[in-house]
Amino acid sequence: MIKTIALMLLLSGVANAKLLDKVSGVINDKVYTLSEIERVQNTVNIRREIAPFIYNKPNYNKKEVLNLLQNLFIIRDKLSELGYVISDDAVESRINETEKGLGLNRKELLKFLDSKGISFNEYFEILREAMEYNVFNGRVIAPLVTITDQELKNLYYKKTKNKKALSFRYKVLDFTLPKEKVLNSDYDRLPSILEKYRTTGNIPQIYRDISTNDLGSVAGEDLPKELSEILRETDEKSFSKTYVKGDIVHIFYVSKKDLADSQEFLQAKRVLYNQIFAKRSKNITANWFSRERLSYYILNNI
Repeated sequence: MIKTIALMLLLSGVANAKLLDKVSGVINDKVYTLSEIERVQNTVNIRREIAPFIYNKPNYNKKEVLNLLQNLFIIRDKLSELGYVISDDAVESRINETEKGLGLNRKELLKFLDSKGISFNEYFEILREAMEYNVFNGRVIAPLVTITDQELKNLYYKKTKNKKALSFRYKVLDFTLPKEKVLNSDYDRLPSILEKYRTTGNIPQIYRDISTNDLGSVAGEDLPKELSEILRETDEKSFSKTYVKGDIVHIFYVSKKDLADSQEFLQAKRVLYNQIFAKRSKNITANWFSRERLSYYILNNI
């Protein structure tokens, strides 16, 4: 009852002050007039340039504008509850950064804004709203969005069917011999010969000069295709089949074999995450506002 009386007094005061301006809506003690709604409609293009994630449509009807402005009120109110307030100094600092990045001085910025049909004060407040929305998105909405690695991999598979989202990473010892010293009959036997050598220290005299090189940790996708396939087929703590490169015969001992994300997948992961986040957060944000609006006194007169 008290709220109703206060609202009536508030509306009465506004009506007396702006007899020619219709009250289009209210949220708590904030009144939105028809001229304010129409001003947003008439400047939506520059608003979209400044805050594309807020003004993400080419056109808005009056009811959509009012709903958007009320949502921005709720965002500011909730951030205040959480202790986040975007001060004038913070906005001014962002404007200075923008001017520096574009190579503009304040006079040139004002001229640009004037050419877009918007005042500096309007620009200042739109930028504040954009900064508030970023904080809101990161602090309130993002924690509500769950995206698993498996979802990202599934989407990656769907978009790039000819590629693999996963690859192997190995820790490898490379045993090498000159090709001329390897008997033709021993090519298939070399892995078992080296396995015996590893466990007993015994090796045929002909292979006493075998060299060992620790390759450390290597990614399968960084290796030549034939070698990558050989290591992929080799079990952990096992010797690979022989691999001949030029005049050298290689046999690899795979001491460790881990499954890892491919470089291609890692490069695409952030893009895929943003795609899923944008779609999922849109629904979550809409539901969040629907719930939060129940806690406010809201009047729509459009």
